[in-house]
Amino acid sequence: MLSAENRLKIIPTGLYAREIDERTRRGGSSDPYWCTNWTFVPRISENKIMLIDSYYKSYQDSISYVLDNENINDFTLIFDYSDVREVDQTTYQEYLNDDRFCVACDSGGRKYPKYFVKKTASPDKERQLYQVDSEIKSLEYQLERLKDKRNSIIES
Repeated sequence: MLSAENRLKIIPTGLYAREIDERTRRGGSSDPYWCTNWTFVPRISENKIMLIDSYYKSYQDSISYVLDNENINDFTLIFDYSDVREVDQTTYQEYLNDDRFCVACDSGGRKYPKYFVKKTASPDKERQLYQVDSEIKSLEYQLERLKDKRNSIIES
């Protein structure tokens, strides 16, 4: 049973994490992340709150837990979807670690994570400059390789 006090702690639009529980994991693989992210979304009803693994987000296909006063502390809030926005990986790199999240939260799993940043955060100037400088360096390298290739063609 989940007390009224603990019920209020669950954010309906939250994404929660939990340590791998060998007793409840599913699948035909020895990989504990096979078709499972170990990140959870709440499904709140009048009688209970379930946390359902975010890989499928469905009752029948996903690992799920009915929250009670004993297991509520097994889950940690990662973020509230209302407070973040999804971004691409390049944009994600421009934010400070405290302002960004890289999470497995759908069927892309850990191989194809999603990137989020806090809506209230701004890109970090140093990180932006680093990203731009890295791209410039990469393009300069590519340009040099093309010049070398061109010269090689001319000389042959």
